[in-house]
Amino acid sequence: MNDPLQCALHQGLAQLTVRAWRLHLETPGVQATVPLLRGVWGAALHDLAPDLYRSLFEGAPSGTPGYLVRPAPAESLPAPALEFLLFGPSSPEQEAPVWAAWELALERGLGPERRRARLLDVRPLAWDRTVLGAARRQPGFALAPLPWPTAEGQPWRLEFPAPLRLLRNGRLITAPTLADIVMASLRRVRAFATQAAEAVWERRHDWLNLARGVSVTPFQGQPFDLVRYSGRQRGEIDLHGVAGEMTLPAGPGPLADLLLAAGWLHIGKSTVMGLGQLLPVAATGSARP
Repeated sequence: MNDPLQCALHQGLAQLTVRAWRLHLETPGVQATVPLLRGVWGAALHDLAPDLYRSLFEGAPSGTPGYLVRPAPAESLPAPALEFLLFGPSSPEQEAPVWAAWELALERGLGPERRRARLLDVRPLAWDRTVLGAARRQPGFALAPLPWPTAEGQPWRLEFPAPLRLLRNGRLITAPTLADIVMASLRRVRAFATQAAEAVWERRHDWLNLARGVSVTPFQGQPFDLVRYSGRQRGEIDLHGVAGEMTLPAGPGPLADLLLAAGWLHIGKSTVMGLGQLLPVAATGSARP
């Protein structure tokens, strides 16, 4: 690979490791939403391992949280199920309290009545979201290189099933362009604060020029708002976003690797709760494994 832009991107993505699991739960009498489960897990982790809590939630030194919780595909059984991601190298010292916190959170109970729940199964995920073996611990995978979903030049579809919250001048972008998606993806890569990722960000104007040269259909979507309870604000808050899709009739060209990485990193605001999920798929296929 001789293209300086692509070389810098691969160097940055190669330093970003993802460890992903699908969690299957039993939550009798409670609608187990991602914001609810994230909140109780965070509270339990804070009690069990406050230093690790600060590291994952505050994301020192970059300020970027080192985790993400998102819904699992609708057909994932047994339900309810969610996907739990950690960013960074595998560490047994880190993972032990992480799983202990999940167990404690569910044992303490969910909802106003504190109904006990339990973790039925934990299944590690591969780079293509397929399920690996039964062991919880896994080394993870780097975000470069990731295989493309189609042959080069074939059409892609970018799906946004969860609220996508991209802001411009403090206002929600209701019809994001491919350039908006690329800029948000570059910001997310940069947020993990590797030297190589900073080099990618410095060439952002070149990436935007590439985005403007890729054929794309206009974003087709609708408003999609999420309501969550904020313990800090002691009340419900609305997270306004949009859901929808856009098609790249001739494929993403030089944007492919950046968009594939964004599918794991998520983009925009409130990514820790699974917002801003981007699913790049073959335009004739389904995003769900």
